[in-house]
Amino acid sequence: MTLRILNKDFQHPADGWYQIEATGNHPNRAAGVVQVIDTDATQAIVNRFNAEAAAGKLRHGNEMLIDHEHFNDQPDQETRAYGWLQELQNREDGIYGRVRWTTTGKAAVDGGDYRFFSTEYEPADLQVLNPDKPRRVRPLALAGLTLTNMNNNRGQKPITNRAAIMQNKSIVIPAKPLPADRQCPDCRVMLEGDEDDGSGVMVCPECQTHFAGPGGSAGSKQTTKTKNRHMKTVCTLLGLSAEADEQSVHAAVSKLLNRTAELEPLAAENATLKNRIAEVDANAVDSILASHGVKEPKVLNRLKPVLLALPTQAERTAALADFGFKPVDAGKPAGTKVLNRGTGTLPETETADSTDEKAIARKITNRATELRSKGITWDNAWRQAQREVAAK
Repeated sequence: MTLRILNKDFQHPADGWYQIEATGNHPNRAAGVVQVIDTDATQAIVNRFNAEAAAGKLRHGNEMLIDHEHFNDQPDQETRAYGWLQELQNREDGIYGRVRWTTTGKAAVDGGDYRFFSTEYEPADLQVLNPDKPRRVRPLALAGLTLTNMNNNRGQKPITNRAAIMQNKSIVIPAKPLPADRQCPDCRVMLEGDEDDGSGVMVCPECQTHFAGPGGSAGSKQTTKTKNRHMKTVCTLLGLSAEADEQSVHAAVSKLLNRTAELEPLAAENATLKNRIAEVDANAVDSILASHGVKEPKVLNRLKPVLLALPTQAERTAALADFGFKPVDAGKPAGTKVLNRGTGTLPETETADSTDEKAIARKITNRATELRSKGITWDNAWRQAQREVAAK
């Protein structure tokens, strides 16, 4: 009997081992290299990982954190664990891993939100195989593992597709007699009616054993049930019950579209407010520094990022006190009155170098304020502004 076997969506491999890297040559345009995943690479990666895991020398002890979209390498992103990689196994077609899923990770892969792994390798663990470009490198140690749907290294089996199942391939598989109790004798899973693929053969959803089913034309029913399962997932994502009708789904989608239309203008307003707050914050810090008699550009450059990170003037005043700066006495002028008459030359107490330093400090402040309006933190904005001004 000729039977076309279709993938069962979102099912984990029966043996509990997931392919995390496929053998082959994998170009990485961003890194400018071709990764050679051959027998030497897979053996080195597996051996080193298992040895470090057994000795508790991984970053998190005996397991490696599995995050999503490489967020673990981004300081401004969360580091929630989607799973923990416990052990690696070297197979002919690549590297396989045994994973302990967290609640978050299990929901993500069970629901099909994430279907692939993406590996990470440190430059120090890459063996360069040729001096010319493109460089061919052989990874020797796994530095990280993440969930993604846009994996660079192709050929990897999906997380929730059974490796033994072939899609859209015609093969001949002998069917066993259907047990009277409809329980698969190989894995003890109950065989339901909708497992009939329309050819009169029933397929065990767990071990893929074929049984001579009750017959009948069930192809259209299988298609309908698959569509229904997909729609139930959509309904759940929309916050509706799995059995919600089409009208309710349309209403929920329209609500989301309307909400998006409402939020779009707020994005520009939010950016404007951020810019205004940044300007007010910068002026407040300049004011408090002046009131404490802080004038030296080098000292200003060091203190401003610290004070800008504090939310209130009271906290800024306290910080200045910790640094040894006190407010200028009320009876003593904080500066010299500006008289706009004379030759325009600099006083002897102020040199051209000090004026240049003030100009540089203003440029850094202005540039940092500009960068902060783009959502960069003050510390990072200040450091970037210093680098840019110094490079000019």
